[in-house]
Amino acid sequence: MEDAGVKVVGIEAVPGHEIRVTRYLQQLDTARMTELVKGYVVCELDRTKIEAVSKFPGVRRVMPIEDLCDVGTLAAPPSACEEMFAPGDLVRIAHWASTPVIGFLREWDGKQGVVDVALFGRAIPVRVTRPAIEPVPLPEQWA
Repeated sequence: MEDAGVKVVGIEAVPGHEIRVTRYLQQLDTARMTELVKGYVVCELDRTKIEAVSKFPGVRRVMPIEDLCDVGTLAAPPSACEEMFAPGDLVRIAHWASTPVIGFLREWDGKQGVVDVALFGRAIPVRVTRPAIEPVPLPEQWA
């Protein structure tokens, strides 16, 4: 039986701050069932804590899951995201030191892989995990 005071919410995070938001939730022991879904932290949250969580650093907004699904703003579930990468794909490493970097995916096993990025005029292999990368759509002329 579901508790009337608990609601499943999607917390939209500033890109690259999803893990930080998850840590805040864990430190305050405010949420259960925390999952990362491309730009969102999905969790069960007590209704009385929603306003407090919306003021965490790195949080853009807190929305009930029903609202996200109706609008269609929530990305695909993690299982679908894992399958969408293949060697040779153009990807963006969002969790980079200063600015996001674009490179070509060399290897991918579903959870982690190697991306070749251009640094100082050379292709440098960088090991990445699923939350750190996102696909880059190719222009129509290239497709």
